[in-house]
Amino acid sequence: MSDLLLIYDDRNSLFRGGARQVARVSNGIRFVPWQAKITREFFQAQFGDHLFAFVLINPETNRVHAGGKTVRRLLQDRGAPRSVATTIEGIYQVIGDQFGRIVHGQTPADIDGTFPINENARPHIKVIQRKCSLGSCEE
Repeated sequence: MSDLLLIYDDRNSLFRGGARQVARVSNGIRFVPWQAKITREFFQAQFGDHLFAFVLINPETNRVHAGGKTVRRLLQDRGAPRSVATTIEGIYQVIGDQFGRIVHGQTPADIDGTFPINENARPHIKVIQRKCSLGSCEE
């Protein structure tokens, strides 16, 4: 089984620390910094731009989850009841933009959903799998 690839903003020390803690207790998730060159290349190939977004890539199912769908998929994959995952996804939809502006200094991209991995993005995923681990990527 391939690791899920969670692309997140690692500029904030709180998020970096949180990612390290979650990685220690949760197998199967690899945290990938949004700012890494290979991540920018993946976004360009998948979405046509280096969007600021919370994204979960599941290479095994050939799917990319973005925005609130990322939150929902993470929770459901970790055994949270559907009602809890749906509620937290809804909260993300309401506060995501404000949270992004306040904490990250920019509004997340207006993408939300589950998408097939674009053929042009697939080679970038293989590089991410090879070069990235626990919030850092070889450049």
